[in-house]
Amino acid sequence: MNNKDHDRFVWMLKFAKRIERRIAGITLETFLEDEDIQDAVLFAIGHIGEKANSVSEETREAHQDILWSSLIGLRNRIFHSYGDIDMQIVYEVAAEDTPKLIAQLRSIIGAE
Repeated sequence: MNNKDHDRFVWMLKFAKRIERRIAGITLETFLEDEDIQDAVLFAIGHIGEKANSVSEETREAHQDILWSSLIGLRNRIFHSYGDIDMQIVYEVAAEDTPKLIAQLRSIIGAE
């Protein structure tokens, strides 16, 4: 993996850990009521998708276990949907998918 992609993985991990901290102990109901938490999670997801979009094809091919199209697609949806975002789905992604992504990123970064 080239240095730029490595740095992108480090940034993706940083934002994924922010999501994990922001929703720790937060129920769906609380998430849906708290726009500050929603904004923080959306911001972090957007940046993860932005960094994922910049990862080289070669590195993506080497790490096919990461759902690249989902990361990038969610980023596009967040930044271009103009308010048409289902916050329940965002919560589910944050609560269920982020821990998996953190483990994948740690494994990749640690393997270097």
